[in-house]
Amino acid sequence: MKTLVTACAALPVCLLAASASGHNYVMPTLAPAGFVHDIVMRVPHGCKGSPVNKVRIKIPEGVYRVSVEHREDWDVEVKMRQVDPPIVVEAGREITETVDQISWSNPKYVLPPDRIGEFRFRAMLPNEPGRVLFFKTLNDCEEGTDYYVDVPEEPLDLRDPRFHEDFWDLMSATATPAPYMILVKPERPQYPWEWKTDADKPLPEND
Repeated sequence: MKTLVTACAALPVCLLAASASGHNYVMPTLAPAGFVHDIVMRVPHGCKGSPVNKVRIKIPEGVYRVSVEHREDWDVEVKMRQVDPPIVVEAGREITETVDQISWSNPKYVLPPDRIGEFRFRAMLPNEPGRVLFFKTLNDCEEGTDYYVDVPEEPLDLRDPRFHEDFWDLMSATATPAPYMILVKPERPQYPWEWKTDADKPLPEND
């Protein structure tokens, strides 16, 4: 999408922080607000040379309809939380609870400390362009635990003139930042049958 490419070009500091930090990170780094999107959390290393045997991720507020990819090589467990007040999505469907945490544990094959592991799930993202989502995570290893849980004291917004400075302040102040995703405004609906108003719908052809 052009919007994503443009936003990416305007945020070199963000992409640098994600790719060069060597910490857990989520992909995509930039995602269209309001979309149901596939998300990958990447674990690039273990705990000071110790293999990873458990990974846990906290789902941010406002992220709903989470479904986790089936894994035969890891045990997957989800913890739920209540949505109060409930929200209504398409077709009048009401959401009263959502996934709060996802845990992957007891791997059948050791994840070496120098190899990248990927953990996938799908979720409906908040329709809030400019918002930065933080996914707090931890890696539990055979020896030791790495926490990536640090977030800013105040919410970050891409539209804020101080966004770059505030983002850099966070990334340079901590060695354990939480993985993040920046929501951008999409240029089109996610699905071809979505329309902003009835006036946007094409006229039916005459028989």
